[in-house]
Amino acid sequence: MIRKATWVDALAIASVHVESWKTTYSGIVPDAYLETLAVGEKQTLWEKVLSQSDHSVFVAEENGRVVGFVSGGPNRAADGLIAKYDGELYAIYLLKEVQGKGLGRQLVQALIRHLAQKGIHSLVVWVLADNPSRGFYERLGGEKLAEERVEIGGKALWEWCYGWRDVQLMEQ
Repeated sequence: MIRKATWVDALAIASVHVESWKTTYSGIVPDAYLETLAVGEKQTLWEKVLSQSDHSVFVAEENGRVVGFVSGGPNRAADGLIAKYDGELYAIYLLKEVQGKGLGRQLVQALIRHLAQKGIHSLVVWVLADNPSRGFYERLGGEKLAEERVEIGGKALWEWCYGWRDVQLMEQ
């Protein structure tokens, strides 16, 4: 089941966030950094996010348990090609055991329908180039727009930006 997240979901979202980082980015992001991730800190972050009207957050549930989430809103880019897109998919994470079931696509579809109601019709997402789930955005028709170096846990990594000029194309 996909539904709009509420403030009460902050702990569950934080748990998925931390667990997903540890499974997805193991071997990519330094282990020492992954070990510092704490559900309590992420819970505080998600409580703040869920209280902001410019963020849209949806959760995926299985058997009454939150197993994934997506977050998006207005594009945070200030200038350049990326800034020409209305919206941004800020984060999407699923627990490893539920990946490949179509929940990611369902979460994205819920987000883009909601953003379209707010007048957001184009979208970007930033993803680590080494992320094994990067192909998800390519299968949704994302066009690589840019790349930049980022540092996580003292390690330099490449991040790629994918874009969709028309989010309705993501629903096909």
